[in-house]
Amino acid sequence: MIAFLLMLAAVIAGAELMSLRRALDGVEYDASPRKALAEPGEPLELVTVVTNRKRRVVPFIRLNEDVPSAMVTEGDLRAEDIKRRRGSLRSTVYMMPRQRLTRRTPFTIRERGRYLFLGATLEGGDFMGLSTASRRTDLLRELVILPPRADSGLLKTVMGGWMGDRSVNRFIMEDPVLTLGYRDYTGREPMKQISWSQTARLNRMTVRCQDFTVERTVTVMLNAHTFAFGSYGERMMERAFSLCRDVCEQLEEQRIPYAFISNLRSLGAPDGSGEVGDGLGQAHLATVLEGLGRADIASRDNLEGLFDRALSRADLGRGHIFITPVKQDIHPELIERLRAATGEKPLCIPADEYE
Repeated sequence: MIAFLLMLAAVIAGAELMSLRRALDGVEYDASPRKALAEPGEPLELVTVVTNRKRRVVPFIRLNEDVPSAMVTEGDLRAEDIKRRRGSLRSTVYMMPRQRLTRRTPFTIRERGRYLFLGATLEGGDFMGLSTASRRTDLLRELVILPPRADSGLLKTVMGGWMGDRSVNRFIMEDPVLTLGYRDYTGREPMKQISWSQTARLNRMTVRCQDFTVERTVTVMLNAHTFAFGSYGERMMERAFSLCRDVCEQLEEQRIPYAFISNLRSLGAPDGSGEVGDGLGQAHLATVLEGLGRADIASRDNLEGLFDRALSRADLGRGHIFITPVKQDIHPELIERLRAATGEKPLCIPADEYE
């Protein structure tokens, strides 16, 4: 009898040891938010997939998912690293053989920024439920929360007047490239406007009728090298993000092509700049807004460097909209350099005057 009990104890101990060592064999984990870009406070879902590829039951798996602490959810979310703003979303699952379990966790994030979902630590129970084995699964999934709209009535008024002036200015000069037709020479036209091929064909002096200047492009400049500092500086910088979004959306509504440059650090962007060339359309706008969502509030270049990059692509007639946290960031000599290069005074939008 004693020998039988000893043999049974040995079998149980072996099964216990084997189950502990192989508790997580064949168990796979993956998770990602359903959307890559989202508005602040928009309802979202974290889709978690756990797969048991084994032919036996896994009675106990505890998931400790590494998620941003800014998540607002009804799940068991605990702060793990306050400095890194990381949290642990905890749950427990039971899995049948060869089962795939998909769980959708609703959540929201209210603040603009780039958020990372970095995987999970899995803990598997042993045969007798006395101990656990753990394994880390690393992932890199991104979620970018866009800046909220500023909805500033003053900004809409200022932008409306500025774009109205540009609409008038486009009819002052003729474009030498776009030809609408031909008419007889009156003696008042410059020689360069004479069409010699049409003159020879019609046997009378003929000049070209040209279209007016095509719609000029705009460069939106966002500055982060600011005199504002501390919590006030951060608040004004976030306000500048929102104003920049509103400016770009108004340019889209008016069908005015625009580029975007800044001296911000765009986290996760290939070159770290978040700059976008001339363009128009929803895809173009989404690229600009994603850059704003990814941006860190720290600057990667000074104000002079930002204006130097703007001047390198400035041409006659190009408009510039300069957005900055506070009015003290506006340097008249830099504004004058842009005005001299383009023939138009830049529109300056300090965030502290648009609250």
